[in-house]
Amino acid sequence: SEEPNVSWQWHVGEGDEEKIKAGRGDIAVTTLKDVKKGEELYKCYGWGPAWDIATNYGFVPRLQKERWECSVIPLFPAVLDLAPDKIATPNQISKDETSLDLLLESNYGVLVKAVQAAVEAANEIEARQKSGGSGNKREDQTTDRPSQLDRLEVVSLFRPPPALTANDFPFARRQPCVVVGTKIGVSDQITSSNQQYHREALKKVLPAYRAAASAIAQLRLNHKNGDSSSSIQASQMAMAAASLDKGTDWDEAALKLIRLGINDRIQTIKGDGIAASTWLAKSTTVRRLDEISLQHRQFRADMSSDIREAELNVLHTLYNELNTLA
Repeated sequence: SEEPNVSWQWHVGEGDEEKIKAGRGDIAVTTLKDVKKGEELYKCYGWGPAWDIATNYGFVPRLQKERWECSVIPLFPAVLDLAPDKIATPNQISKDETSLDLLLESNYGVLVKAVQAAVEAANEIEARQKSGGSGNKREDQTTDRPSQLDRLEVVSLFRPPPALTANDFPFARRQPCVVVGTKIGVSDQITSSNQQYHREALKKVLPAYRAAASAIAQLRLNHKNGDSSSSIQASQMAMAAASLDKGTDWDEAALKLIRLGINDRIQTIKGDGIAASTWLAKSTTVRRLDEISLQHRQFRADMSSDIREAELNVLHTLYNELNTLA
């Protein structure tokens, strides 16, 4: 519930962590407000995105008014066009000479580590600037934004292979994505009223996409110079992440990457939904399952649908916010 009336904790002997892990011992329940006899008890499980709550507790929180929710946005395009200003010949395409498959960990792994290092460097630079001799007193802003959303978190999620390389590598790939969160509402009016949180969400992840845009620019320059084996300069990525490289508008490049990533993720989620519906339909018509098994599959399908809906809510909200920044 979004309005808990009790809290609880395991009541076991001091240092008896093994019993807690095994789920043994008594639970001490403490009321947080007056509770009438026969009234249902509600406990807060702590904040977490829909997918996390579903994994750990087996349900998706109902959106009563508004809540913090998360999605992920791909950090890089699935297939990077190394020469976007040129039309590749069929021979070049067949030899994969003008593109880079960034769903292969051998290609994206080093880039993700470089992005994370660049963001850490940018954060250190920002901290030094704020604590420097500006003489300005730092404003103490009060927010209910979950602290987990203040750090850069990159996760790799499975997704189908891109069509361009599906024949050569017909296995599911993993795509590096950045976790992003904002406050969503049950209505467009409530969601719009939380614009400050949407902009803050984009601001939090912007350094990562500046660094990614710098890496992409370097990969394309190396390709143009016929030196694809040259390494990516981490220092340039850090300069871009910290907005210290004034020669290029890295904000514009980063926002373009975010927009492309949101569209990509939306299409992936919709594809997952179609696949899930197909799986459920087959399980109910082809296989002979008992009623309990069918109910269990329906429950899993409904919960997965709720998770996808929550993530799509975040993605559409942030995409709309991007349009106001354009």
